[in-house]
Amino acid sequence: MRNRYLKQLTSAAVALLISGSVFSAPPPPAGVIAFAPIYLQESAGAKLAQAMFSYQGQTYEVTLDGLGVGGAVGINVTVTGEVYGLNNVADLAGLFVTELADDPAPEASREDLWLFKDGGVSIRLQTDNPEVAIAPGGDAVTVRFGSGE
Repeated sequence: MRNRYLKQLTSAAVALLISGSVFSAPPPPAGVIAFAPIYLQESAGAKLAQAMFSYQGQTYEVTLDGLGVGGAVGINVTVTGEVYGLNNVADLAGLFVTELADDPAPEASREDLWLFKDGGVSIRLQTDNPEVAIAPGGDAVTVRFGSGE
């Protein structure tokens, strides 16, 4: 009799663990940001600005002010981003705070950078080359639609 209850309890616990891991999986990105490939020809790196944003089957030109890449010379790098928490395309525009804004860490750049905005929108930017890092120019990055010219 005791084994039967123990078996039921164990089965219930396993079911809860499985269902809990399904619900704790991160949501898929709402959209994707893609910068044109960049050839790094100077040790100072290059500015990131113009990109294409894909959201719900549409593509938009966007400008991100306040970002750069560097760390290696004479190589190509591609920077992409995943956008999370976006319910309306217009919510992408505005001021984003870098993950470094509250973190006085000595490493100010890396190949993976998170940007956060009020309202729950976040962007995860990453490079395709571990020798190249993304660096914010300050604590904030401005995103706006259009070419910025």
